[in-house]
Amino acid sequence: MKILAEILMYATFMVIVGALSVWPPYQLVEEDRAIISLVFSHAGERIAECRILSQDELNKLPPNMRKPSDCPRERHPVRVELRTGTNTLYAETLLPSGIWADGKASVYQRVEVLAGEHEIFVGMNDSGGSESFDASNALTLNLWPGRNLVIQFDEQTEQFLIR
Repeated sequence: MKILAEILMYATFMVIVGALSVWPPYQLVEEDRAIISLVFSHAGERIAECRILSQDELNKLPPNMRKPSDCPRERHPVRVELRTGTNTLYAETLLPSGIWADGKASVYQRVEVLAGEHEIFVGMNDSGGSESFDASNALTLNLWPGRNLVIQFDEQTEQFLIR
């Protein structure tokens, strides 16, 4: 009798877990929408170029501080823009991380758009000042309903990857 009660309890537990695994149904986005995710970390260019120290400058420094070049640590902010056609989905100036503003600027942005054909443009300026983009990519894609399009920046090739 005890074994039959255990079997009945396990069966009831399995039915409850099975029902909760498929109900209620979960949908990430509405049926006619897609997601564009912009995800990357990138360090902007240095604020100033490294300069070679003269012998007199090196002699004035303590022995443990003598290195041939002086390189400022601070980096430019990274300006990022994501557009579909003429509609700007994301535009932000990202400050470098770190106490001395010498780290990478990171972005993780998800935007819902209507499914269908889109002209996608992503651009980034990491050298400061200029209104132009140092790296950009433009592509026409057909986004299927429920699809998650991921845009990343490849540090090796210095190009945006749209997947």
